[in-house]
Amino acid sequence: MIIQVNKTLIQKHKIMKKIQFNFKTILLLLALFTFLVPSSFAQDNEPNWPSGRNKGIAKENYALLIDAVNNEQYEEAIEPLNWILENAPNLHADVYVKAVKLYDGLAKKAKEDGRDSEVKVNQEKIAEMYQMRIKNGLAEDMSDIYHRFGLDAYFYWKDDPAKIDTLYHHYAKTYELDRDHFSRSEVIYYADAAGKEYQQELITLDKMTEVYKELKNYVDERIAKEETQEEKDKWKTYVLDKIDELELIYFPKDCNRIAELFGEKLKANPNDTLLVQRVVKLMGDNGCTKEPLFLEAMQAFYKLTPTNAIAGTIGQLHLQNGDTDQALTWIEKSLVDAEEAEKQKAASTVLMLSKLAYKNESNYPKARSLAYKAAEMGGGSVAADAYTFIGDLYMMSYKQCKGNDGISLRFAFLAAYDMYVKGGNAAKIAKAKEQFPAKEDVFSDDKYNVGQSVSVGCWINTTTTLRTRD
Repeated sequence: MIIQVNKTLIQKHKIMKKIQFNFKTILLLLALFTFLVPSSFAQDNEPNWPSGRNKGIAKENYALLIDAVNNEQYEEAIEPLNWILENAPNLHADVYVKAVKLYDGLAKKAKEDGRDSEVKVNQEKIAEMYQMRIKNGLAEDMSDIYHRFGLDAYFYWKDDPAKIDTLYHHYAKTYELDRDHFSRSEVIYYADAAGKEYQQELITLDKMTEVYKELKNYVDERIAKEETQEEKDKWKTYVLDKIDELELIYFPKDCNRIAELFGEKLKANPNDTLLVQRVVKLMGDNGCTKEPLFLEAMQAFYKLTPTNAIAGTIGQLHLQNGDTDQALTWIEKSLVDAEEAEKQKAASTVLMLSKLAYKNESNYPKARSLAYKAAEMGGGSVAADAYTFIGDLYMMSYKQCKGNDGISLRFAFLAAYDMYVKGGNAAKIAKAKEQFPAKEDVFSDDKYNVGQSVSVGCWINTTTTLRTRD
C-alpha cells in the first residue's frame, strides 16, 4: 500500500515538473513574441527563422538563450546557443551579441577562479562569435563590428603566432572599410600587427614600411582635424610616439632610421633626460657612434649629467671627427678632479693627438704644443714619451731649421738633446750628442763659444746651450 502511494506521488511530481517546464517555455516564448513584435524588430530586422519544425525549436532556443544570458546563467545558455549556431547561424545579430556576453562572462569568472586555460578558451569563443557574425553579414553597419572585434582581438591574439596573420588582415580590412573612424588604439594595434607579420616573414619590409607611412599620415590628418589641443596631444603623445617605439622594435635598426626618428625630437627637447639617454643607448648599441646625432646627444647628455666619463667620450668623438681643438677642450674637461690613472689615460690620448698632427698634417708646431700639453697633464712615463717625441721632431727638422754656417746647422740637435734629457731617454741622448758640432770647429769660429746661449731658428724658435760632441 505504501509503495503504491509513493509511485502515485512520483508520477504526480513528474507531471507537475513537466507542466512547470512547459509553462516556463510558454512564458519565454510570449516574452520573445512581445520583444519581437512591437518595436525591436521591424520588418527588415525580423529573425531569419528556419523552415519546418526547426522554426519552433529555434524560437524556443532563442528564448532560452535570451533568458539565460540576461540572468547571467551563462552555462545554461551554451546549449541553446550551440543549437542555433549549428542549425540557424544566420538567425539574428542579437544571437552573437548574447554569445559574446556569454563567453565574456565565462572568461571573467574563469579569471577570478584562476583557471587561466579556460580564460583563453572563452576568449577564442568570443573571437569565433565575431567572425561568424561577420561571415553571416549580421550587422547594419559591418564596419562597426570590425571595429569592436579589433579592440578585443588584439588582446586575445597578439601573443599567438598562429593568429597574427588573421589579426593583421582584420585591421587592414577595418581600415579599408572605415578609415575615418579608425581609433587611436586601432592605429597602434594595426602597427604592432604589421610588425609581427613582418617578423614572421608574411609581408615584406616594403609593405610594412607602407603600412607605417600610411598610419603616420592618418595620425597627422587626425591631429589637424581635432578641435581641442587635448585631443591633438593625445594623438601625438599616445599614438605617434608609440609608432616610433614600434618602428624601433620591428624595423632593421640602421643609423639613418634612428636619426630620422629622433633627430628633430632631440633638437626640440635637449633637456629631456629620458629621450637623451634613449638616443645615446640606441645609437651606441647599433654602431652609430660616428653619426652626428650621437655627438649631439652626448653633448646634451653632458649638460644634464656633467661627468668626466661623458666629457672624455665627447673628446674621443671629436678626435674621431678630426677636430683636434674640440677634442682637447673636452679631454681637459674630463680631468676635473680626476684620479691619477684617468689623467695618465687622457695624457696618452693627447700625446696620440700630437703624433697625429705630425703624421697627418705635418704640423710641427701643433704637434709640439699637444706634446707639451700631454706632458703637463700626465707626468711620469707619458711626460717622458712626450719630451722624447718633441726631441724627435727637432731631430727631423735640422735641415729646414739650419743656420747660415756649419755650427748653426747643428743647433736643432742641441735642442733635441735638451728634450731627450727631459724625457730621460739615454739612447736618444747619445744619438743627439753624436750630431753636436766638433770642438775644433767651435774653437776655430770667432762667433761661438762653448757654453753660450744660442737661438734655434724657424718653427723650433727656442734657445739652447752650445755644446760639442767631444
